Amino acid sequence: GAESAALWREVSSALAAPWLLRCVVCDLYKILDVDPAATGLLQPLLYFKGFHALTLHRVAHHLWARDDGPADRFAALRLQSAGASLFSVDIHPAATIGPGVMLDHASGVVIGGTAVVGSDVYMLHGVTLGATGKPMHGAKRHPTIADSVTLGAGATVLGDILVGSGVTVGASAVVTRAVPEGSTVVGVNKVLDGSQRPPSEAGEEDDYTWFYDI
Repeated sequence: GAESAALWREVSSALAAPWLLRCVVCDLYKILDVDPAATGLLQPLLYFKGFHALTLHRVAHHLWARDDGPADRFAALRLQSAGASLFSVDIHPAATIGPGVMLDHASGVVIGGTAVVGSDVYMLHGVTLGATGKPMHGAKRHPTIADSVTLGAGATVLGDILVGSGVTVGASAVVTRAVPEGSTVVGVNKVLDGSQRPPSEAGEEDDYTWFYDI
């Protein structure tokens, strides 16, 4: 109908914006960089729902930020609802997400409206960037995720805290305190440093082969 046609025109117009197009291209190359299942750009472009959900959010955020009358924000919320229904990814259109982000598998990702996500971020399914439930009276209530962070499957980060650049948040971790850059956090707010990292059995380690005795 006319409403769907109007919404499609807005989506097409937003995707033509240079900054948004740059984010989308960076997202595709992030996928190629970290996901061996992606053998080319066409594969995630057509079939990766995390990429689709994030692109839809980028358009919704564009409309939310533009705020040229109430129709923009209603359209943004409609796109959010569509993303949640189609992809099981619920990202508030006010959330800010930088370029070069991958939502791997994506199902169950929830990102609140005052959350900020940097660039070069790898996020697996089931991640929540949420609030604590404490009344904030309009203040920022969701976390800030800096650049080059990895968020493992099922990780939950709550409140207005900073997760520093280069941090790895382990699968199913619960984080309610700031995490210093370059560190690893597991369990409930347990930050690990190099002294807690045992040598591998083969005596060799790299950035992608590690384990911890917790």
